[in-house]
Amino acid sequence: MAVLDQVTDQITETADRLFDAAESVNKRAHGATKELVARIEDGDYPFADRLNKIDVPFADRFEEVDLPLIDKLPEPQEAVDAYFDFVAKGIDVNRTLSNRVIGLLSETPQPVPAPAKKKTTAKTTTTKKATAKKATTKKASKK
Repeated sequence: MAVLDQVTDQITETADRLFDAAESVNKRAHGATKELVARIEDGDYPFADRLNKIDVPFADRFEEVDLPLIDKLPEPQEAVDAYFDFVAKGIDVNRTLSNRVIGLLSETPQPVPAPAKKKTTAKTTTTKKATAKKATTKKASKK
């Protein structure tokens, strides 16, 4: 095995371990945060009671203020889910980019793992555009 292949394999293995560790930490942090938000909302923590008992002079004025988009804000659990989903997508994008870079640097092409599939709401026009773009790219590469 060539030295470049050995180095590439080691870098790939290390990168995979790093990204797997990041995904694991993200999943554990997501679960812990969701549990914490739920416990705070349920009032399981003593500091929540103490915080509610604090007399804040301007707090009772909030009912008088008209906040136009207050009903559009997400619930705390939804915000937690959105944030950690965003971080997970970032990890997937990083993994894909790293694999592509390593594949370009090595003599043997590295397989690029497909990102985790989630619900997609892609429109048919997007699919048609992507198919047309692939066909154009293939024609250009043949020339």
